[in-house]
Amino acid sequence: MSEVKRFFNELKSIYYANAWHGPALKEVLSGITATQASTKPVKEGHSIWELVLHTKGWNNVFLLGLEGKIVNEPEGGDFPVINDNSEDAWKKTLAELDQHYEKLLGAISNLKDEQLNELATGKDYNFRLMLRGIINHNVYHTGQIALLKKGL
Repeated sequence: MSEVKRFFNELKSIYYANAWHGPALKEVLSGITATQASTKPVKEGHSIWELVLHTKGWNNVFLLGLEGKIVNEPEGGDFPVINDNSEDAWKKTLAELDQHYEKLLGAISNLKDEQLNELATGKDYNFRLMLRGIINHNVYHTGQIALLKKGL
């Protein structure tokens, strides 16, 4: 199996199912309501919703990086402000997360192993390190969301 395929499979499993570390992000987010997603049980911490927007935003930065674009921060900022706490807005956020994941997986599936050593455009690290970072970032925030969900 190619190294790119291993990265692809790992990122897919940490989002959809069969993640080695525990429940995948989509599994953790299942059943969470907009009210629960907006709750901040840790003083000065982030809500589940904020973590989802943060993860989605950075996945998009990584996607654009894989496409050769230089982006240093998500369009909406590191932790975007939530202006609409409705169920519809929460469902839209989750749908957008799905769409961004699919785009990211699509971009990764188009990489060739020999590209992994190439420097990402405008960066001092290669695509291999970028992919490892994407995976680590998603696992880290999945764990945070899982703990917040347990505390609800």
